[in-house]
Amino acid sequence: MLIEEAKKQIEMIEEYIRKIESYEPTTMEQKAIYRYVQLESVTKVVKELNEEGYRIGKRKLNTVDISEVIKSKPKDDMHEMARKMYLRNKKRSFGIKW
Repeated sequence: MLIEEAKKQIEMIEEYIRKIESYEPTTMEQKAIYRYVQLESVTKVVKELNEEGYRIGKRKLNTVDISEVIKSKPKDDMHEMARKMYLRNKKRSFGIKW
């Protein structure tokens, strides 16, 4: 790895850390996005939010609910990051190489 490539990766990681540390989710959707960026797993996000008591109507959240939130039009930088991660992970899971 070239020094310049390593420096660029360090900058990206530092930016990621700044965004995570400064983000304060207030809604269920924001919490789902925030947790997805950290966990990169819709299933884990669903489990955590259900344990915290979040519901849609009277039913528990499911993976489709969280996936739809993440795939929706980004409302802020964190949402955009989550959406990119989600789409990248989906491509990887289906074996699509772009």
